[in-house]
Amino acid sequence: MSLFGLHRAHRGALIGQFAAVEITSSPGSERLAAALERLGAGPEGVRFYQEHVEADAVHEQLVRHGVIEAVLRDEPGLEADIAFGLAAAALVDDRFGQHLLDCWRRGGSSLRVPLSDGPATARAPGRRGR
Repeated sequence: MSLFGLHRAHRGALIGQFAAVEITSSPGSERLAAALERLGAGPEGVRFYQEHVEADAVHEQLVRHGVIEAVLRDEPGLEADIAFGLAAAALVDDRFGQHLLDCWRRGGSSLRVPLSDGPATARAPGRRGR
């Protein structure tokens, strides 16, 4: 998303990637609410995701009609770029998910540089404390 956002020429792909997030967030929130309920989480946690199911469904329609349709009306040549952004988001999500599952099946960390087992003061390289 950063690459697309840093270059105006990739604005269609950025819109597609943004749309992918909004289009897929409602079903994800529904699954999270159901999982929290199954696990006996408190009602506040379940309610948080249940509210997002409806709100995210509204966001999906806003992105589809208020953003994508408006952009394509003004710049129909961006259609392929928007589709590319959608496809890029799906590819990155799939690869990341597969990486996580592979690491977890091996019993290892999915981080490039695993965190130490030390205290909570461990930080990512190059990151300063507050």
